[in-house]
Amino acid sequence: MFPMLSVILPDSGAPDDPALLAQTGLAFFSTWISRIGGLVAFIGAVKFALSIKADETRDQLPALLTMVSGFMIQAAIANLGVFELATADAETIFQNILLFIGRWTRRVGAAGTLVGAVMFGFSIKDNNAVGKVAALKTFAAGAIVVSVSGILYTFV
Repeated sequence: MFPMLSVILPDSGAPDDPALLAQTGLAFFSTWISRIGGLVAFIGAVKFALSIKADETRDQLPALLTMVSGFMIQAAIANLGVFELATADAETIFQNILLFIGRWTRRVGAAGTLVGAVMFGFSIKDNNAVGKVAALKTFAAGAIVVSVSGILYTFV
């Protein structure tokens, strides 16, 4: 067990420079948080695939949101340089953050729209009136999120 931990954990010899120590710690945590995000995305994808196979429309949206949240964790870790305060002015940082938020809310809204459309198709197949209403509400909510993310810069 100890040899495995020595491969996973960073070297125990702490550097003397606090900045180097902080950079090493940040690299370690960002690597593992990104891996956890990948695991969350994988679990969400499996749940989504199983809910489609089982024709469980009420389980599809939470599974899809789990998958998207895992991808968002990975994207946030990959884009840590966006939030670096020392290299850019405040306006550039703010614009980068808005771009990041707008891009991901648009993707989540598009996924919600897709799930609503799939739910509506299954409801038509089953002649389920309650399912049709729920599917149209999901579709409309996704479309609203896509629209609002498109006008994000209007309010700034």
